[in-house]
Amino acid sequence: MSTVNLRSRCIVAITCLLFTVSTFVPAVLYAQDDMGVVCDSTLVTLLLMAEHDYDYLSGMMDSDMEMPSVDYGQYGPLIESIMAMMMAMMDEMSEEDMMMHEEHEAMVMEMMAMSPQEMMDMAMDGMGMESVDMSMMTQLTPGNVEGEDPACAALRADVEAFLVAHIVTEMAMMGDM
Repeated sequence: MSTVNLRSRCIVAITCLLFTVSTFVPAVLYAQDDMGVVCDSTLVTLLLMAEHDYDYLSGMMDSDMEMPSVDYGQYGPLIESIMAMMMAMMDEMSEEDMMMHEEHEAMVMEMMAMSPQEMMDMAMDGMGMESVDMSMMTQLTPGNVEGEDPACAALRADVEAFLVAHIVTEMAMMGDM
């Protein structure tokens, strides 16, 4: 094989390699930057439930709270589908339904500002039961993952408070009926 032929093959190979690298590496880097913080599957499952049952993610779009960009992993298409469905449903709500929804959300936000004892008192009152002295109970620690991104820990605490507040609000509303 001649050196000219070998040299031209090397030039073609290097050109192809540079083209491939320049075309695909930025796309991979962009996709990685766009993925967001990676949390554990339990937190993403809680997000899925909070969105499905209570419009957590859809509601974040209208709130002042900054939602970290989260990689939903294998649940991404499901979460995105539910969010689209929830947003479409909200667009079709009547004026009365929208007012009830806003009233409910205001109650939830009020509850999220309460202490665990105050929330528990409200839940027990909603069920027609006496208040419970929480100082006599085991205090459960948050289910944070060791070494997790601080954004995941903050999101986990917010989703936990959000879900508990919704459950207590529903119990309180049922007690009023």
